[in-house]
Amino acid sequence: MEDLSTYNLFIGLDVHKRSWSVSIFAGHIHHRTFTQPPEPIALKSYLDKHFPTAKVICAYEACKIGFWICRDLESYGYRCLVVNAADIPTTHKETTEKTDPIDSRKIAKALRAGLLRGIHVPSIEVEGHRQLFRYRKKLWAELVRIKNRIKDKLLFAGIPIPTEFDNAYWSKAFLVWISQVQFESKNTKLTVNFLLEHYHFTYRHLLKVAIQVRKIQRLAKYKQQAKLLRGIPGIGPLTTVQLLIELESIDRFPSFKHFNSFIGLKPTSHSSGERDVKGYMTNRRHKALRSALIECAWSCVQKDPAMLMRYEELTKSHTKKRSIVIIARKLVSRIYHVLKTGEEYEIGLVK
Repeated sequence: MEDLSTYNLFIGLDVHKRSWSVSIFAGHIHHRTFTQPPEPIALKSYLDKHFPTAKVICAYEACKIGFWICRDLESYGYRCLVVNAADIPTTHKETTEKTDPIDSRKIAKALRAGLLRGIHVPSIEVEGHRQLFRYRKKLWAELVRIKNRIKDKLLFAGIPIPTEFDNAYWSKAFLVWISQVQFESKNTKLTVNFLLEHYHFTYRHLLKVAIQVRKIQRLAKYKQQAKLLRGIPGIGPLTTVQLLIELESIDRFPSFKHFNSFIGLKPTSHSSGERDVKGYMTNRRHKALRSALIECAWSCVQKDPAMLMRYEELTKSHTKKRSIVIIARKLVSRIYHVLKTGEEYEIGLVK
């Protein structure tokens, strides 16, 4: 039997909480597809036994399990790619007959053919910062849900909210008013009281988390870049932190084209022969960053005369929504410029 121990090994992993499906290709030979426990050490034990001297390249789809698998495998001296699922070539048969072994073989074959490109794997420190920021965002969403539940109880009971309180801002006076509202049903009143307790607890907890999130921008590794970002009209402290931790380093984007593609403000393109059509924004995006930067663009046009002038020009031939997307793309260009060059943003300067 041919000795496979000196071959380059291409390993596709379909990872799940309880088990992994593993497909190993040694050169052009499909060695084996098998199921193992969800632990990198189990794969290492198998490879040490059968391919002790082989060069190992692994790949698995980015998923909720995270990047710890990649880090563990790389600690063994293996190369590991974490791949966007949309970048893995898939045949019609693989789509209609989807199983874990088929998925792992698909990844291994694409890896062997050199068709896969890994996404950026953040450092453990930056990953922790991301977790904290995203937790704050979930807390805010939970607070909004609690507010809506309280308003639903008032609406269901036919109790109108006073005009001075009927807005998104919940003042102390409004909370006091809610606590004093009388309902026909004692249990409805009890439910509203429980919801108010939940609101106060979540709000206090959100404030604690928000303080820690804001501290991130004052860390030595972020401080200079945070100063540059805060100098851009429309970019607030939370968006500053979000940009810093999601990008980690602007140097991983060789050009604005790559940076804009990562954010997702790049238009789709359909070209054939002499026909060249630019479409809507691509579905491939960083959902949270793109949404945040479009919101920032609305604020930017109010604070930067050059941006306002450009926005007004755009609205003559585009809808307001399309115009603000173009402004957001221009804002992304300026963010890339200040982070790449270290130059401060100049208000009113047309670039």
